[in-house]
Amino acid sequence: MSTSDPHLAALLKLLADDHPDVVEAARAKLVELGDQAVPILKQAVESHEDSKVRVEAKVVLERIRLAVVSQEWEKAAQIPDEQMDLESNVFLLAKVSYPDLDPKPYQRRLDELAGRIRPHLKLAGRPKDRLAIVNHYLFENEGFKGNWTDYFDPQNSYLNRVLDRKLGIPISLSVLYLLVGQRLKLPILGAGIPGHFMVKYQDDRTQLFVDPFNEGRFLTRPECVQFIVEAGYPYQVAFLEGIGTRDILARILRNLILIYVDRQEETLERTLSKFLEALYPESSPQDSHWA
Repeated sequence: MSTSDPHLAALLKLLADDHPDVVEAARAKLVELGDQAVPILKQAVESHEDSKVRVEAKVVLERIRLAVVSQEWEKAAQIPDEQMDLESNVFLLAKVSYPDLDPKPYQRRLDELAGRIRPHLKLAGRPKDRLAIVNHYLFENEGFKGNWTDYFDPQNSYLNRVLDRKLGIPISLSVLYLLVGQRLKLPILGAGIPGHFMVKYQDDRTQLFVDPFNEGRFLTRPECVQFIVEAGYPYQVAFLEGIGTRDILARILRNLILIYVDRQEETLERTLSKFLEALYPESSPQDSHWA
């Protein structure tokens, strides 16, 4: 179909119809046409005489873009847990809100962070000393910190914006810590503590929890148990076990869905809800612990 195709032109006209059901049907058909409809929609956004068509064409273009990202996500979600890559998926998720995102500069920034830390780890023997070096570079030298003043800003959940602004929430700062730790070959896992995600260093001799939201504060296992109980959650052993990429991504998604529900941003809420369903096609876990 070309931009002058009468069928496309008719669908475009229906975007200005007075009946919401007709408008939605036209939107759905244009989204289904995808790339074929993009030229006429872009033209409509720029110059259509009807302001309602201009607005609706922009909405449809956004839906088409999100449909492409959703297809990529559905493919990624089918990868077995042990092969699922945290880094590529957090940047794919960010494309929902940042369509022009190129992950490569951010991946280079992660490489550079690890590169500055690596030489100093050779001087540290104990795990706690090694982690203290990581903390020093991330939180003192680089200035990453928790966003206490605007906790529910969605930018806090997207890794590209965390790297840009050096602000995040517990899970996004933990993801940063995990990705730097992976580059440094440190045995670090995500710890799905309810209400406050952390990371966990674990080898044959040492188990230590690190709270990136609070500038890398160290906690022992008993201190984590106390933290959970004082926060009002019934303690479960599973809270302190390491969790995999799929569950980390799900927790990020739940945070964002709650934010977009509160902001009444239905398109993003609906898109990310489908992302969550794709991760757990048979049954989505009920865990809704924030951050």
